[in-house]
Amino acid sequence: MVNRQFRLIDLIDDMCDGKDVFFQLVRDIKDMMTYDVKTLTLDDSIGMCLKVMKENKIRHIPIVDTATEEKAKRHFVGIVSQRDVFRQISPYLGRVGEEASDLKALKQPLAQIVTRNPETVSPQTKIQDMITIMVDNRIDSVPVLLDGELVGIATSTDVLKIFARLDAIGQLCQEEKEIEPRRRFVDLLSGDSDHATLAISSVLQTVKDIMTEQVVCLEERDNLVKVIEVMQMGKFRHVPIIDKQKTIVGIISDRDVLRHLPFRKAQRRPQAEMFRNGLFDVDPEELVIRQPINRIIKRDVTHVPPDCSFHDAVKLLQETNISCLPVTNDEKKIIGIVTVTDVMRGLLAAYALLEKAMA
Repeated sequence: MVNRQFRLIDLIDDMCDGKDVFFQLVRDIKDMMTYDVKTLTLDDSIGMCLKVMKENKIRHIPIVDTATEEKAKRHFVGIVSQRDVFRQISPYLGRVGEEASDLKALKQPLAQIVTRNPETVSPQTKIQDMITIMVDNRIDSVPVLLDGELVGIATSTDVLKIFARLDAIGQLCQEEKEIEPRRRFVDLLSGDSDHATLAISSVLQTVKDIMTEQVVCLEERDNLVKVIEVMQMGKFRHVPIIDKQKTIVGIISDRDVLRHLPFRKAQRRPQAEMFRNGLFDVDPEELVIRQPINRIIKRDVTHVPPDCSFHDAVKLLQETNISCLPVTNDEKKIIGIVTVTDVMRGLLAAYALLEKAMA
């Protein structure tokens, strides 16, 4: 018997028939990870790391050992995030208050700030397992290793791209999508796996379907001490800023906080239990952390209404390289927030739906 060869036209036909082709093909990390990974070594400087991140528009760089005569391959050591870098440099770098010690900080080797033995996955790891690791550990990237060698990286941006591709499939299936009735997620758990993609699209239609409704907000008169306290207690990365009328006027992220903390000369402490404690560690007597945050918040905030298309929101997150979208009503009052983590939970639920349907 002659084996049937794969034909693109058959794949398109299956998609237009609403069959769950996408989730059958995109199951493992190897199906969605980034293969072209920028790396640095332990001897490279923080300044070099900043430069590579800026030029490539990335926020995480795996660190490897340099190849030697004894080691033909470069061994994976750990990872450095943009947060690590921001915490290690002075807020006065490149400004009027810059000092010699600020420039010296850029020359520090990455060996001082690298996170060793981070969470990793293999190319055969299931995507839902990878998302669970990222959500549970509140991380944005996972290095992909094969026999100890770095072969790729999976990031929250890659997860956003999955939804972008799902939306493209939905455009191909526009006719079927229009007649698909709106359904509750719980109703889909006993559904037909051949129609999982369309069924998921019928659930995740607007940001209201996935947003977090309980949002902790602060005011411009609050200081960094308060911001750090709120972030650590809630274990989240973004705090919307509102005025006396409860209208959104800005937002502050943990990266903004880290960029404005004083230069830390001491070696970073081991990871503590409290969220971001190792990065937020600062002398409570420092004046800068007690000043109002009105000068450092981002005021040009991208926000969306609750009826914004879910896929439009994902596209916004991906194209603008931001991690959250406040959801506001007509009076610009916050009624929710959508984060990349919320999107990852949505994809995790999608794979759970598929596994349930195929059981």
